Amino acid sequence: MYSQRPLASSVQCDGLCRAVLITGGAGCIGSDLAEALVARGQDVTVLDNLSSGRKEHLELLLGRPNFRLIEADLLDPAALDAAVSGQEMVYHLAANPDVKFADGDATDKDLRQNTLATYQLLEAMRRHGVRRLAFASTSAVYGVADTLPIAESQPCRPISLYGASKLACEGLISAFQHLFAMRCWIFRFANIVGPKVRKNGRTVISDFIDKLSKDPRRLEILGNGKQAKSYLSSSECVAGMLHVVAHAGEELNVYNLGCDDWLTVDRIADMVAAALGLRNVRYQYTGTEGGWPGDVPRFRLDVTAVNRLGWKAEHGSEAAVAEAIGAMLRHGSVGSATDNFVGRGPRSPSGRG
Repeated sequence: MYSQRPLASSVQCDGLCRAVLITGGAGCIGSDLAEALVARGQDVTVLDNLSSGRKEHLELLLGRPNFRLIEADLLDPAALDAAVSGQEMVYHLAANPDVKFADGDATDKDLRQNTLATYQLLEAMRRHGVRRLAFASTSAVYGVADTLPIAESQPCRPISLYGASKLACEGLISAFQHLFAMRCWIFRFANIVGPKVRKNGRTVISDFIDKLSKDPRRLEILGNGKQAKSYLSSSECVAGMLHVVAHAGEELNVYNLGCDDWLTVDRIADMVAAALGLRNVRYQYTGTEGGWPGDVPRFRLDVTAVNRLGWKAEHGSEAAVAEAIGAMLRHGSVGSATDNFVGRGPRSPSGRG
């Protein structure tokens, strides 16, 4: 973690702001966060264009007196003004959900959906006097790190347009914080997993479940299967964010959020196959070190700073992935193709659920 000078008393408020806006609140993490804040009695507004998030993720909240959903885009100035007005804090989770860049993709996709959207939000916050912001960044800002685990102080050299756009967002947040007396929290997430599935941009788990549901004998794995990354459950991600917001009181706070281990792609493939009751699945690799251009093959975050603040993930990467696999299969989150496997074999090879 790194921080700037202590916050001036004029912009302090208690840790439980009454009115909170969540951008991207219909997504996998955002909807879990919305449920947590509504349960605490806060007035929650979600702004989401539903291009990736799902309205059904919020079905338990729709109709609640302290919850409001605005179906609109961050790049719509009128809708953004209406959402920001009257808020005391913003959790900014809206972003392009698909980190992969493929031939033919627009090179300004992440610029528009991540960086420009973040600028528009910051400017709306400035106009409306909203001075507290928590931002969902990514471990992709580090790129291929010189040493592992990766501490917050290590240089950021992103190798993907997604990571570069998120780092640009961090720069804008730092500047707005300094110029306009804001208090900000930036979270560099590990890979976040959970039972919910977004419309666009699959996780490795949902990708494997879908592929094996269609062809139980063969699994295409992007890369060489040796990629190793840290994984954290969505529920623990939300708990970590709320803890840091409540306890990290500097003007600008930057924290890695994850666990202290990692998991290989091959191991995840084994876990998914076992959960589906499959044996002797033939793995076919695309052969590259990374799964796609711009993919960081191996990363593990140094979570010493957030641990010292008093928060530590209860589960490691394997337990988080196992829980997500089991929940997806129980609830049919990936799609109707998984219906072929209902009742076949164990649902979760290890961990809770």
